[in-house]
Amino acid sequence: MNTEKRLTAPELVDEIRSSLIAATGWIPALSGPHGPTGVLEDASLSEIARSLGEFASTPTMPSAVTQLLHRAAESAAAAVTADSATVYGHLGAAYAYVLQAHRAASGDTAN
Repeated sequence: MNTEKRLTAPELVDEIRSSLIAATGWIPALSGPHGPTGVLEDASLSEIARSLGEFASTPTMPSAVTQLLHRAAESAAAAVTADSATVYGHLGAAYAYVLQAHRAASGDTAN
């Protein structure tokens, strides 16, 4: 029996946001001091989508990471305007792309 808890939509947003927080997120840290600054701890989903897109366009990011962040940005942007029946799927896709980008940044190609 699978006892893993499925993340809620607000939890997915929180997880994506935590990767982008200016002071502590892994994405701003990866982009270096000359990249985008990230988001605040209370950033809205539209700010998160915009920030993902900015990081996807950062020249200092590894190409594998930028491709995944671009997809995450597209999925997050789609979630902003999605109806209640599809928003969770868009958020789940954005979160999955962020996780894959983190693995790519870490050099973890397993999975």
